[in-house]
Order: sequence, then structure tokens, then C-alpha cells
Amino acid sequence: MVDILLFESNLGRLIASNATNRGQYCCTIFSITGTSMKRLFIFIVFASLVGNHGFGQVFKKEKMVQVNGIDMYYEVYGQGEPLLLLHGWTQSSAFWKDYIAAYAKSFKVYAIDLRGHGKTSPIANDFTINKTADDLLEFINHLGLEKVKAIGLSYGGLALLELTGSHAKKVESMILIGVSQKYNGAENAKMKETFSYENLPKSFIDELRKIHHHGDHQIRALFDENLNYQINLSDQKVKAITSKALLVQGDGDEVLGIDAAIKLDHNLPHSELWIVPNAGHLAITGSNKNGFITKSLQFLNSED
Repeated sequence: MVDILLFESNLGRLIASNATNRGQYCCTIFSITGTSMKRLFIFIVFASLVGNHGFGQVFKKEKMVQVNGIDMYYEVYGQGEPLLLLHGWTQSSAFWKDYIAAYAKSFKVYAIDLRGHGKTSPIANDFTINKTADDLLEFINHLGLEKVKAIGLSYGGLALLELTGSHAKKVESMILIGVSQKYNGAENAKMKETFSYENLPKSFIDELRKIHHHGDHQIRALFDENLNYQINLSDQKVKAITSKALLVQGDGDEVLGIDAAIKLDHNLPHSELWIVPNAGHLAITGSNKNGFITKSLQFLNSED
């Protein structure tokens, strides 16, 4: 998602905070004073903090490939069937750093910086979720992969769902976290002055600079209120998807709620839905991380 929530608030005062969960994500809370009331904006940013974090004993290969008119950065770990790891908005492949060792024991893992993020080319004016899906298709074809398994979180999950909507045979099975078949990011950016780079706290921008390697113009593009960030798959198209799917949804998802996941589960012919209790849009982090890794491996390794 373009993970921005807008709430009306009559709170007299808010304390800006920066919380991290073992370097996996940052949640910045701040308020902007208006003439009538204060508005609280919660940015669920999924931003992996960059530092000296290793991946255990897993060997890493760093690569760059030209696909669909952009330079795409990715990292490769392990051996076995191909498994794509697709991060959320404002993240990079580094989000998966605490997950990769577990997956690399069974799969050849491709952790990708998606369009506009990390070391991959910045977003251009023609950005769409569908273009990101096309990037993934060209990536798979470029590597000569007949089919893949994949895990997509939010933005990465939307692109993955778009991909399977047109090329389901390329994706044997997929795990979608915080994903809907219909979503328009502009609905969460209701006021131009709030959805802007200029209104981001400096501490938040500093963390983004550690993740995105093409300068502030790359970061600014991620907060463009005119960004065409949407998905709109019909029920008929979703029902034609043959890929096996595990849907993961926090019961307190601040962006989607749970209705979108229930509808997607109803329409996908080969899906199961896991509603994670006491979890938000980032339902696979923190105390849920180990349980997610276990369940995801069971799903990805299952033959049915």
C-alpha cells in the first residue's frame, strides 16, 4: 500500500516518536496543526534500517539486471527452487534480512529491490503497479526461470497479484501479506499538503536515505501525491488465477481491515486465509516473525 492513514483527531498534543523493531521497520507518528483541528498521520513505512546486519552464514550474491527499461538490483541466497521476496512501499530488499537464512535452506532466494526502491532505478512519472508486475515478469524470463514461488508484502504483494492475474503459470505459489484486489493509494492521501516530502520528520528522512541509494529525488518520488498507486482486478480475473495462495492479514490492519482479505480469499480458487490476531498491516514482524516463517515454509513446501 501507499501506507498512509489519515485520522481526524482532537488531541491537544502529540509526541512524535520513532519506534523500531530490531531494525525491521520504522513507524513515525506526528501531527500537523490545522485551523479547525489536528490531524494525525501514521506512516507505516516498512523501512529496514541499514547497518552491520548479517545473514548468518548464508552466502550472498549482489546483482543488477536491466528489465523493462530500469536497472533492477537483487540479491541471491541459497540453492533450490526459486523464491522471490518482494518488499513493501519505502522498503528495500533489506527488509527480509531476518527471514532469508530460513528460506535459503530450502530455496534459491531472490531478494529484489522493486521499482523506485533501494538500489533499483527511481520511480518515473509513468509509474503503475502493473509496470512493477511487468518488471517481475521480465526478471523471471531474463533468468530463464520456468516458474517461481514468491512472497509479497503490501506493494510487493500487489505487484505479485497483478503478475498472477496475467501470467499465473509463472507463479506456482504465492504468499500475499496485506493485499487487496482493489486499492487506490490516492484515497489515503486526502490532502496535498500532508502527503509530501516536506512534511516528513528529519529522522524519518535520514532512515530513508540509508535505504534508497539515488538521493533525495528518489525519496521525494515515493511521496508524490499524484502517484498512480492502485490496483483494480475484477472478481472474474481473480477467480481465473490458478496459483496457490496463502493470504496473511492482521486482524487490526490499519490500511485494509480484514474485509479485503476475506473477499480475495473467496475469489481465489486455491487459497487459504490466515488472519493474524493482534496484528496490524505488518502482520509478519516482531513476535509474529517466527510463526510466519514456520507457516510460510510449510505452505511453500507443501505438494497440494
